[in-house]
Amino acid sequence: MGRRKLKPVDSLQSPRFAGITTFGRLPHLRQLTDVHAAFLGIPFDDGTTFRPGARFGPKAVREASLLLRPYNPVLKVAPFEVLGVVDYGDVDVVPGYIEDTYARIQTTLAELAARKVIPLICGGDHSITLPVLRALRARHGRLSLLHIDAHTDCWDEYFGRKYNHGTVFRRALEEDLVEPTNSVHVGIRGPVYFERDYELVKGMGYHLITMEEIREKGLPSILERVKGILGAHVYVSFDIDACDPSVAPGTGIPEVGGFLAHEALQLLRSLVGINIVGLDVVEVSPPYDHGNITSVLASNLIYEGLCVIACNFLAGSRRP
Repeated sequence: MGRRKLKPVDSLQSPRFAGITTFGRLPHLRQLTDVHAAFLGIPFDDGTTFRPGARFGPKAVREASLLLRPYNPVLKVAPFEVLGVVDYGDVDVVPGYIEDTYARIQTTLAELAARKVIPLICGGDHSITLPVLRALRARHGRLSLLHIDAHTDCWDEYFGRKYNHGTVFRRALEEDLVEPTNSVHVGIRGPVYFERDYELVKGMGYHLITMEEIREKGLPSILERVKGILGAHVYVSFDIDACDPSVAPGTGIPEVGGFLAHEALQLLRSLVGINIVGLDVVEVSPPYDHGNITSVLASNLIYEGLCVIACNFLAGSRRP
C-alpha cells in the first residue's frame, strides 16, 4: 500500500461529522507497509492518584482532531504528503492491573518500533509512558527525554507502590531507559512535598526548568537551552497539565500558572531538527473538560509533533 492511500478523508468532500472517528480522519489500519508514524491510544488511568477520567482521553482527542487540516502554515509542511500516517487504534489495556497493562503496551510498542514506525500516543495517565520507554529503549538505546509537565513525576512511591503516574521517570532512570544528562523536565511548578524535591531530581542527573524561570528569562531563550541539552534519540512526553487550567481544565491534577496554548505550540514547533523517536500527550480527562478545549489543544499538540517529524524527514535529519 503506497503513501497516497494513507491520506486523511478529504473534508471538502466529506463533512467532518460523517464517518468513523479516527485521529485526523486518517485510515484506521494495523497493516504497517509504507507507514512512518501512527497515532495510538492507551486508554488507561488506574495509575492516577487524584482525579480519574484519562481513560477517555483517546476518544475525546480523536473527536477533537476532526478539525485538523492537512497543511501547517507556520512550519510550512503538509505532513500527510510527506509521511505515511495511520490511526493504529488502541492498546487493549487491562483495567485495574497496571503491570499487566504495561506488558500489553510494551508488546504493541515493540511491534511499531520493529517496523520503524514513530508512535504518536494519547493517554491515559502518565503511568503509560514507562512501558513505552522500555520498548523504544530496546530499539534506540538509552533515550533523551523531553518531559513537559507541571510535575517532575520522579517520586519514589505512592501508598507504598512503585508504579503510578508520579513515579515514571524515577523508574525510567533506575531501569536505564533514559540518559539524564541529555534529558530535561520543563514547566515544573506548584507546591511540592519537601523543600529538597527539586534538588533530588537534579541529583539524579536530570535538567529541570521551572515555570518561574521560563517567565523570568523568556520562552525563546529557554527553548534554545532545551535544544542544547537533548541528545540523539528524543522522546517527548507532554502532560497536558503543563498547560494552564484556563486553557486545559480537563486533567487530573491541574496546577495554576502554566503554559498558554500558543506557548505550548511554540514549544513543540521549536523542535524542528531534533530527532523525535516518539511522542505522547497524556492526562487529558474529558469529564473535567469545558467545551472540549483540552481535547482540542491535545489534538493540536500531537499534530504539531507530527509536523515537526515531517519537517525533519524532508530535511533528511530523520529517516523513518
